[in-house]
Amino acid sequence: MPRPKSQSEQAQIITRIIELVKEHGRTTTNDVVAMFDLHRTTAEKYIRTAVQRGELIRYGRCGIFRDQRAVIDFDLKRFSHNKT
Repeated sequence: MPRPKSQSEQAQIITRIIELVKEHGRTTTNDVVAMFDLHRTTAEKYIRTAVQRGELIRYGRCGIFRDQRAVIDFDLKRFSHNKT
């Protein structure tokens, strides 16, 4: 069983999640699990904290977005017929 993360390690991971979302526009729980080698529940807890601190938007089960415009672009791409 891995050792628990310290408060500073948790803060660094949460800060990195916020940076990644702002850089890429969107990330998912699975992305966070893979990047930081975390358990899914731990990743979800860190994401909730990141959403509260970083002015991010959690959009249902689609992921975490940097702003409302990123959500709209994601939906337009997902529901368009040409998928470009």
